[in-house]
Order: sequence, then C-alpha cells, then structure tokens
Amino acid sequence: MSELPLVSVITPSYNQAVFLEDTILSVLNQEYPHIEYIIIDGGSADNSTDIIRRYEERVAFWVSEPDRGQSHAINKGLRRATGDILTWLNSDDTFLRDTVRRAVDYLMVAPEVDVVYGRLNWIDSQGNLIASPSRFSKLPEFSLKTMIAGGIPQAGTFWRRPIMEKVGWLNETLNYIMDYDYWVRMALAGARFKCAGGEAVANRRMSEQAKTLSQNDKMGLEKLQFLDSLLADPALPEKLDLSLRQVKRQEMRARALACLRIFFAYSKRPGRRGQALRWLAKATRYHPPILFTRQFVKSLLYYRLVS
Repeated sequence: MSELPLVSVITPSYNQAVFLEDTILSVLNQEYPHIEYIIIDGGSADNSTDIIRRYEERVAFWVSEPDRGQSHAINKGLRRATGDILTWLNSDDTFLRDTVRRAVDYLMVAPEVDVVYGRLNWIDSQGNLIASPSRFSKLPEFSLKTMIAGGIPQAGTFWRRPIMEKVGWLNETLNYIMDYDYWVRMALAGARFKCAGGEAVANRRMSEQAKTLSQNDKMGLEKLQFLDSLLADPALPEKLDLSLRQVKRQEMRARALACLRIFFAYSKRPGRRGQALRWLAKATRYHPPILFTRQFVKSLLYYRLVS
C-alpha cells in the first residue's frame, strides 16, 4: 500500500446535507486504499456537521467555519492536502466505486500526463442515473489548441502535485468557472491533459440546487468576462501556436455557448422570455451554426431532464 501514490480528495460544502452523505460515502467506499479525504464546510446551518461527524474517524481533516465561497473552501483543502495526486468533489456529486483507482492507474502508466479526466453520468436528486452524455456528445481532448472553445468536466478530474505547484491555487474572485480558469492556467503552464477513455468516471448531480441550474445566467456572464480577460492578451495566439483566425473561431463558439447558458436560465423564469430570446439571438450572432451542434442538443437535454 505504501508504494501507491496518496490521493487527496477535497469536498467543499455548504448547506448540502441532503446530498452530503452520498458524496462522503462515495469517497470512503473507493476500491483504492490510499486516500486522504478532506471536507471543508462553510459553516452550514443544516445538519451537515452531524453527517460529517458520523465518518470523522475515516476523514483526514474536516472543519466547519465561514469562508469566502467555494473557491476559497477548495483552496483551504488544497493547502492542507499532502497527496501526490489531487482532486475535489463537490458535495452533490459522487464518485463511482473505481473512480480513484482508474485515475491512479492511468497516471501511473502515463507519466507524461499531468491531468486526467473523463465523462460523467448524470444523476437525479435521489442518485438515480438519468443520462450518460457520452452517448450523444464526444468529449474532446483539452489542450492549448482547444482550450478557448471548450472545457472538461470537473468531477473525476485528477492532477499531479507538480502542476499545482506551478499554477498555485484557484482564483477566489471566481464563483462559477473557477475550474475552467484552473484548467486554462494549467494548460498555459505546459500541462498535458488526457481523457481516460469512453466510460464515465463520476456522477454529476442534476438538481435545481446545483449552481449550473439555479445560477446559470451568472455562470454565463462570468464566462464572458473571463473570455474578455483571457483574449485581451495580444500574445495569446503565439502562446497557443494558433493563428488569429483560429483563435477568433474558438472565441466565437465559446461566447455563443456562454450566451446559451444565459438563454436557458432566463427561459425558465416567468416574465423573462424577451431577455431569453435576446441572449439566444446573441448566441447565433456569435456562432450561427450553434443551434445545430451536439453541444446545443446536449444543453436541451440537460435542461429538459431537470425541468
């Protein structure tokens, strides 16, 4: 066991008692034996701490105290973590029983890879499987040449300590796309990413409480602001080894997808139909084919499943 790399898993949580136990058990019941589990609770007002205490003998560290948001909570865990391989798992998502073992196996046979990730299943509030996006959406490789147009799923993404030491911690000014910012910074620092095959590596909770649903408009707006900042660097095309035209093509698609997030958010709110349609129009202006892409079909399914 001592020869296996230590994997640090951080779970940030705040008032997620309804899902938290499932998340905790999905980590503690892993097939992989060498896990350092850290739970950072933001001072929840529900019974989250009671749940954590049930398992505290199997948890390396936990705390419940006010923080400055999810990014700050994750950073608190990362600073305390001692693992050679790291990840975070939000308190409404879950691992499959072999998630950690598969990630470690992949990284051990591919020493050139810094970050490994994979597809996610979608589960409902009760933990039942409701969809496997891999059936209709190809998960692309993430690299310098593709990072503007798309990201990678957060749950089930693992990285080596040296790349974290290069890029530092999460950006605590970001509330919604801190993971995408982190992957971009890793890519710019020379990280090599690899998708670990076609099978799902973790479960993403599709519930009304999830940020990606309840605050999707804010997520889209934050993504647009992030793109403004990223693309303001005149040296970016050279860093990515892309032409200006190639960068612009990716930018337009990324902006269109961000606008679609805002469209879907407003389309579910009474009295926001006009705003929703304006954001849909913006999406099609940025990237006219967007309504005929797999990503749009995936988004339609995403919102229909939880409506």
